[in-house]
Amino acid sequence: MKKRSWLWLAGSAVILIAIIASIAIPALTEQTQYETYEVTPTAVVKTVGANGQLAESQLLAYGPSQQPILVSANGSQAVPAQFGISLEINQIEVTEGQAVAEGDLLFSFTSQLGLSTQVRAIADGIVRSVDTSEGLRTSGQVVSVGSAIPVVSVFASEYDADLVDIGQKASIELDAIDAVFEGAVISIGQVARSVSGIKQYEVLVEVTEIPTGARFGMSATAEIEVERSGSVLAIPFSALIGELPEVQILVTGASGGQSVTSVEVELGNRGDSLVEITSGLQAGDLVIIGLAGDVPSPVQFGPPRGAGNNG
Repeated sequence: MKKRSWLWLAGSAVILIAIIASIAIPALTEQTQYETYEVTPTAVVKTVGANGQLAESQLLAYGPSQQPILVSANGSQAVPAQFGISLEINQIEVTEGQAVAEGDLLFSFTSQLGLSTQVRAIADGIVRSVDTSEGLRTSGQVVSVGSAIPVVSVFASEYDADLVDIGQKASIELDAIDAVFEGAVISIGQVARSVSGIKQYEVLVEVTEIPTGARFGMSATAEIEVERSGSVLAIPFSALIGELPEVQILVTGASGGQSVTSVEVELGNRGDSLVEITSGLQAGDLVIIGLAGDVPSPVQFGPPRGAGNNG
């Protein structure tokens, strides 16, 4: 009986050792899995973001006068137009949405001397509104004509405005129709406006063509390219460690073994997501940017578990 107990204990010990070995040996030989970024020549781009709208370059108000009034420029809030004495409108020759050319007859009115006076367009455009009727008297706007020339009016914060310059390229996005198109900066405001306590400067972006479905007044976001370095060695900011700064390079030996080496680097131009490396790295180096699978747990949305639907 004692011999059987001894054999049972010995067998159990062998099984336990085998289980421990099956767990420990892979753990000893398993290599840490790193997230790496291969250093290659690439462009380092810095942009300035600005929000605004797609607008017309100008809106003219025509009334009982020989000269129109500019009531809105680049999407600004239109101001009421007043032309002085209230006069009778005889005949209106255009309708809302109609395209007009320079010199086209818009309407006529009776002057103070009782003469019929014609009002003609001073520039090409689109009739945006007809604001009165024939036979009525008015001293205000009779029709308004927009230039139909698109411009993107956006506002850059005071912290970014000094980075923006004439001629810089911009990528514009219209969220409402999920469209992206290109433009170039043509003007930078010199007087700031305050929005939520932050000073902002208007930046006008010229565009030659707008996407199908775009309408004046749609919200627009512009990413203005303020700096670009050509084909340079660059790495993500997440690869930098310490104050020197340094990066960690992953080296794989001929036998497959891995080692990590810290290297001091010198930085050049900084972009939105990459930073130029002027010294310390070579093309092909693998810099460590994290551990494989090192991703935070997703945020759970919705009601807590067990919550019932009472609706």
